[in-house]
Amino acid sequence: MTRELYNTKIIQYNPNTFEVIYYRKPKFRRLGETDTTVSNTSKSSSEKELYQQANRIKRRIRHYMLCNDFDLFWTLTFNDEKINSHDYLIVKKKIRTWLKAQREKYGKFHYIFIPELHKNGRLHFHGVTGGFSPKLTKARNTKTGRLIKKNGKQVYNVDSYQFGFSTVTKIDSSEKVANYITKYITKDLLAIPSGYKQQKYFSSRGLIKPIVSYENLERNYFEGLTPSFSVGHLDNLEYKEDIAIYNLSIDDNGEIIQNSTDTRIKIRRE
Repeated sequence: MTRELYNTKIIQYNPNTFEVIYYRKPKFRRLGETDTTVSNTSKSSSEKELYQQANRIKRRIRHYMLCNDFDLFWTLTFNDEKINSHDYLIVKKKIRTWLKAQREKYGKFHYIFIPELHKNGRLHFHGVTGGFSPKLTKARNTKTGRLIKKNGKQVYNVDSYQFGFSTVTKIDSSEKVANYITKYITKDLLAIPSGYKQQKYFSSRGLIKPIVSYENLERNYFEGLTPSFSVGHLDNLEYKEDIAIYNLSIDDNGEIIQNSTDTRIKIRRE
């Protein structure tokens, strides 16, 4: 199979939003190769394999978040007196059954749901939906009766969810929500026995995926731009950048703009 050398990966989320990844050392890719998400976890998976798998899933979810219009963020828990929240097969089935019922009642909508594994082994789900307008009730403190707000936003409960407790808030930043929900894709989650050979997140069909291209660009192409994220190593106590990631937008005049000029730096251990 033919291999192609590149040093820049360009991910286009929509006509005006891009993520550009520049590698100091060029990389090879096989032509026709695409990023894939491995859903099954082998009992013999090594720590490194689980870490790589978790990163692949995080990347896929983040891409979906930034390419599609999601407007509600969900947290759905389970009543342990009714449902064994330690069993991934059981809780996954309950959530999917509920989602199917909602689509039958309200029509098709987009969604992504991800389990969170607690240290005590219990599971609940976080998710996002788009084009879904169920009956929501403003959440209130059971003792004081006051409305519950988080970061200034009203929190809601959904009347149709009967498996446990629910909270719903409106999404104001897909980037922030993507960062929040993907942190729950961990090695421990991928390795849970009740989830053996089970998909560790689920999403509706037809979600838009980003357009990915590969280029060879000179380093000065990025002159005047500040990376949002930098990965490097120390060489005689001097920081050497290995990977630079730029989050870029195109304004109405066709000019490249950056929403932030701050750089997060990660130093690799040799």
